[in-house]
Amino acid sequence: MESKYFNYSNIKWGAMFNTQTRKAIKWLLPGAMALMFGMSSNAFAVPADPVKTELLDKGKQVYYKRCVWCHGVEGGGDGPAADRLFTRPRNFIQGTFKIRFTDSGELPREQDLIDTVKNGLPGSAMPAWGEFLKEDEIIAVVQFVKTLVQDRDFNDADEEVAIQDFGSNPWNTTGPHHLGIPQEAIDQGKEVFLKNKCFECHGGEGRGDGNPTMKDDWGFPIVAADWQQCWNFRGSRRDPYNPFNIVRTVSTGLNGTPMPNFKDQITVEDRWKLAAFVNSLCPRKNIDKLTNKPVPDFLISSEYTEGKVAETIDDPMWQSTDHDPKFIPRSEETKDNPRWNYIAMAGQITRGKRNFDPKVDNLWVASRWSAEDNAVYYLLEYHLRFLSTNPEYPDAVAMQWPAHLQDLFGAEKPYFIFGDSKKPVDVWQANFLAKDYNPTAPPKPDGYQLDVKVHEYNGNGFDALKDKETAPTVQVVDSIFKQGRVKVLIKRSLQTENKETDVQIPSEQFIPVSFMQWAGQDKEKDEHMAISTWYYTILKPALPQSLYYMPPIMAVVFFTFQGWLVWMTKRTRKMYDEGKVKRDIIPK
Repeated sequence: MESKYFNYSNIKWGAMFNTQTRKAIKWLLPGAMALMFGMSSNAFAVPADPVKTELLDKGKQVYYKRCVWCHGVEGGGDGPAADRLFTRPRNFIQGTFKIRFTDSGELPREQDLIDTVKNGLPGSAMPAWGEFLKEDEIIAVVQFVKTLVQDRDFNDADEEVAIQDFGSNPWNTTGPHHLGIPQEAIDQGKEVFLKNKCFECHGGEGRGDGNPTMKDDWGFPIVAADWQQCWNFRGSRRDPYNPFNIVRTVSTGLNGTPMPNFKDQITVEDRWKLAAFVNSLCPRKNIDKLTNKPVPDFLISSEYTEGKVAETIDDPMWQSTDHDPKFIPRSEETKDNPRWNYIAMAGQITRGKRNFDPKVDNLWVASRWSAEDNAVYYLLEYHLRFLSTNPEYPDAVAMQWPAHLQDLFGAEKPYFIFGDSKKPVDVWQANFLAKDYNPTAPPKPDGYQLDVKVHEYNGNGFDALKDKETAPTVQVVDSIFKQGRVKVLIKRSLQTENKETDVQIPSEQFIPVSFMQWAGQDKEKDEHMAISTWYYTILKPALPQSLYYMPPIMAVVFFTFQGWLVWMTKRTRKMYDEGKVKRDIIPK
């Protein structure tokens, strides 16, 4: 809303003040703005922060030691590592920076650049240099980066920037998880999402699967943010669940990308409502401060199931949220369903192409087992915006086990990439293409069925991976791709006849397991893949029958005993009152 005191949009600082006064205002204005935020929806025009020339030598040293490898000698985003990174490193020449408090197309504040260097850009290869550089080194390298901008000039007295007013959190939620936003605000935010057609880029369910053809200002491929993985939002480090991150991005846009600002189309009030909706899509998990990703669930519990396990993904026994139940309790309908476990993935960098840019950086895994089926089931889920349509490069996901589990001692495990000469692995791989799929076509409401082929391998290392010659034991009983999410339900018997080649899966024992994933559209194949480290899974035992009948029996015994004590107390007191029993008198 407009301030009732001033209309700041009509003030032209350059015409009203001389250079010295403007410099004084530049230093005083941030404090004043902090007090005035919320009073006006207009931006505050101030001069750009000039370069501190006395720090340039130090900043240059830091840049050429730490930054040149990605951003290049002249800051063109063309360093030696650039071709191996997705998204590509930022080109500084045009002065287009993503994370800002300034208006679209404008230079950032100095503090914006400091925060970016210090906190990195989650979801990209830009690390948090605050973990490695001192504060004075960060400030110095920011000054040098300013000098790499050729199309703009931070020292130009006429180079003004508009500091935006983002309003304030109307629900007063706090970190780390920002719970308690009312459902009404979330529903209203969804209406804003639909009205402004955010789904055209971010997809109908917010997984960034709306447009496969987007490019940045330099012509390189780029993808929309996956709103269901808010820890990957640019500018969200240390505070991924804060709706302010969304409000800022919607207000300023992301310079250099197809993401525009919506400050003129969406009111500040509605931007916060949109943030409420986007924020609601991201599962609440504990965030690791070092990686800025959810803390992995290193133990995957396979829930015992009475009778048979449902072999369809949409069956109620597989329905559960991926929220951590410590933060958002489950409903009565899902409280006994298996937990979704978070599995961290990274690019394989040991051999072949040093893959730093996997399109998938996590999996979610749920599991059930059944004695009646004599089988264990693993439901693997991951987000992938677009699938391959090339049979030479199908999409794929795999589970890897020690083939000779019985021979491992203590914490022993095979080498985590296809085993080694002494400790072989058993690999279950599901390769698939989606039926009648076109990434540029409108999404199908029911999703795409997958044409899956299962491959079983034994591995004794990279160069010793071979197909099993025995009868197949692994099945994919159901699978689907819907709006940027793959789900594959794998079934395998607990014990097989092929004890030399197949892992034998006991209950009540910790079993090492790891995961692999290949994105066909990115032409990932063989060692070019995303991979996890070893995790553990355990088949939880069936509850003993005594657990069902002993509690009621104990309850009956307890209450019967309590009733007998009350009856005895009343009976004794009555006998005293009637003189049938004399009270003992203790002499003084």
